Amino acid sequence: MFTPTVTRLSLLAAGCSVLVLAACSPAAERPATPEADASAPASEPMAMTQTPFSAAEDKMHEAMMAATGADAGETWARKMIPHHQGALDMSQIVLRDTQDADIRRMAQKTVEMQTTDIAELRRWLETRVGAAAGAAAPGGGGEPPFAPAEAKMKDAMMSATGANTDRMWASKMIAHHQGALDMSQVALRESQDAGIRRMAQKTIEMQTADIGELRAWLQSHPASAG
Repeated sequence: MFTPTVTRLSLLAAGCSVLVLAACSPAAERPATPEADASAPASEPMAMTQTPFSAAEDKMHEAMMAATGADAGETWARKMIPHHQGALDMSQIVLRDTQDADIRRMAQKTVEMQTTDIAELRRWLETRVGAAAGAAAPGGGGEPPFAPAEAKMKDAMMSATGANTDRMWASKMIAHHQGALDMSQVALRESQDAGIRRMAQKTIEMQTADIGELRAWLQSHPASAG
């Protein structure tokens, strides 16, 4: 008469033991959680596209950002040296790769002009500041006025591209020269030094002419034509 009752109690006890063991098992102690999933290796961010000009661009932007002076005129001179060096370096790259006669002519002219301008800027620094170009003066207060023009130029140069090295160089040089033009306008507004104003005005005139020439070349060599 009591056997069914004992059997039912035994079954219930066995069932409870199974549940307790399951709850204490390692698998139950470590359920899948968002934190556990987060420990999995994340996909790497997409790297920026590298071009033949990337190293020269990076070097130029870093040097320009680090260059400063005691006033706006000195800061402009110190920033224009790596700026012009960047154009010189990029032009030497396209001269190595291009077969286009007009690109070679414009690039060679850029090399010659920028070399001359760098020497002129260094002479001004040595004469007026008494310090070799490249070493930042302490407490340079002239940097902020140029920050917007520098940032605009960097973004425009980095986004400028082309179907081949020739078009890429021309597009990047337009953004590069526009940066020099914008920064020279700032120098004219902020500096009263006669030498700085003369060099800044010359830069505006030369870079404006170069931008027009580069745009004309791009228009006469559409990307669709290869």
